Amino acid sequence: MRLNNKTIRNYLFYSSLIFLLTIPLFYFVVRSVLLHSVDRSLRSQLREIRSNLGEIRSQADLTAWSRLDKDISLSPADEVIGDRIYTGYRFSPKHREKEPYREIAGMITVGGKTYRLIISSSLVENEDLLGSILLVQAAVLLMLIGGMLWINQKVSKRLWQPFYVALKNMHQFQVNKQTNLSFLASTTDEFNELNVAMKNLFSRSSEIFLQQKEFTENASHEMQTPLAIFQSKLELLMQTPHLSEEQADLINSLDVTNRRLIKLNKSLLLLAKIENNQYQTVEEVEIGSICSRLIRHSRIHAEARNISIHGDFPDAIIVSVNITLIEILIGNLLSNAIRYNTDNGAIVVRTEKDTLVIENTGASTPLVLSRIFDRFYKQAGPAGSDDSTGLGLAIVKNICTLYRYSVDYSFQEGRHVFRILFKRDPE
Repeated sequence: MRLNNKTIRNYLFYSSLIFLLTIPLFYFVVRSVLLHSVDRSLRSQLREIRSNLGEIRSQADLTAWSRLDKDISLSPADEVIGDRIYTGYRFSPKHREKEPYREIAGMITVGGKTYRLIISSSLVENEDLLGSILLVQAAVLLMLIGGMLWINQKVSKRLWQPFYVALKNMHQFQVNKQTNLSFLASTTDEFNELNVAMKNLFSRSSEIFLQQKEFTENASHEMQTPLAIFQSKLELLMQTPHLSEEQADLINSLDVTNRRLIKLNKSLLLLAKIENNQYQTVEEVEIGSICSRLIRHSRIHAEARNISIHGDFPDAIIVSVNITLIEILIGNLLSNAIRYNTDNGAIVVRTEKDTLVIENTGASTPLVLSRIFDRFYKQAGPAGSDDSTGLGLAIVKNICTLYRYSVDYSFQEGRHVFRILFKRDPE
């Protein structure tokens, strides 16, 4: 959930809570005020009637007086009680329903006789007034809440715009590309400070990347020359006559080590180039044809250990990719399948819709799934696999990451299975 929406959600929750609490509270307060006003009017009427009782001379006058006002009820009383105010309900023939009344009951004495006097006041108009007041208040509160949310939404959207621009720049920033990212000026000091900090961070990251790239390229290229010279000297030394067996073993050991250094240097340089996105030339290639060609080139190594390679490509997979990288990807998987296979083993390379599957016999236990794509990780293999640099699968992983392909490993029915899904994952 966006930060702005979280703020609005808190405002909405607080406003709704206030709305739900104030409406009932306002209802009871206003109702209490209205009832108090009615009660005061009833008491005033009762006092006025008692003060004017001297004008009534006979029972007939009292009866006639009580009939003049329909809100006054008079009846003989057997006992004397105090004044009492209460709310009662009467059936209204006009509206065909019971209506609320506020009544005051008190005692009066006329001609030596005690009567019970009840003065009534209808609460229908008060209830209508109270309903109107509540309706107006609810409308005002709703307008206030709606207006506050609308204003907050508009103001927050404009206020947070520099932040969202900076966030978009962070998503678009690529350390290996010179991208001109513009930031939005703001009247908020914190956002301006954020823009300055991000500009400095982007600039510094690009500088460090270029320095690292230059160092990696220079180091790899500078190492190639002495390694090549060393290799040529070793080959000349191998041709020296009258070498002892001990000397020949020592020279051979140096040759193996130097060849491994050359291979390691090339692999590290390749990884650096992939991470720096230096293979930008792409073309449409068909995976099946590349696999068939690489299988033909690999048969000589496989046949030396009597390993069969079978290719099956019923589904054509056409991708836009750098052909060098896709050959390296498939070639590394084939090399691993041969290197870590068993004698008289088998390798199957096939396509399934958008997926390339390479499976091979080999060790009877699965590889460590959490580490197989780590650099320099090597699982124990058969004799002759010691020349591995431990970078083959790391290179495969980096190429898949570059083109947003999925690479997956599983161990099924005693076979090691690698799957490359060429359908790109969404960014």
